Amino acid sequence: MTDIVVIVLAIALGAFVKGATGSGLPLIAIPVMAVFLGVERSIVIMTIPGIVSNAWMLWALRHHLHRTRDLPAMLGTGMIGVLAGTWLLKTLDAPVLSLALAAMIFVYVLLFFAHPDLRLPPATTRYLSVPVGAVAGALQGATGLSGPVLLTWLHAYRLEKEVYLVSIVTLFQLFTVAQVFSLTALGLYTPERVRHSLLALLPLVVLPLGTRLARRMPQRAFELLVLSLLVAVALKMVYDAVTVG
Repeated sequence: MTDIVVIVLAIALGAFVKGATGSGLPLIAIPVMAVFLGVERSIVIMTIPGIVSNAWMLWALRHHLHRTRDLPAMLGTGMIGVLAGTWLLKTLDAPVLSLALAAMIFVYVLLFFAHPDLRLPPATTRYLSVPVGAVAGALQGATGLSGPVLLTWLHAYRLEKEVYLVSIVTLFQLFTVAQVFSLTALGLYTPERVRHSLLALLPLVVLPLGTRLARRMPQRAFELLVLSLLVAVALKMVYDAVTVG
């Protein structure tokens, strides 16, 4: 019973953060769920909630899509990366995937503090967005988390808030859809996992609240709170991977 409560709270917190920042649902929910369910199962279960949450935000931000940068290039190579990454999910063992997941979180935290004022010009991102999309897609397929790459990359664009949000949500949505097809082709969906994925939609009711309530918290404090949680989860996954291995 305790594990169910923890998982529901993790999904709800991730949904709240998602509503406020455009990301955070898989970053928070998957590491917590993986402690109880394993990485592979957690990734599969979170695909449907990911698609639903992205669809809600895309509809709300659809009028800003024409102002985005480099999305076609990142989406094209990202789809290929998702296919490759999903194959890794099937072949790698759980401790390796757990360590990879934790590493992505640590890299994201380090980059967040190391380059707070980084700004990438269009002339640079036009070319580098191609390999970045491939790497992000591979991470999405292998760990369910393309966020550490995409968040850092798009943050460096210094886009307006609405443009940043619709950019990140669009990438997340299409990567997740591609991942669903790959997971299905590999036979990783089972009736039980589909049921659990549908049940995981229930905590998403807090998604709209994230947009409202997060505005009351200073941005810096909010970011540090989320980063602290991610670091704690990553440390737990490293411990589990090392002790199991």
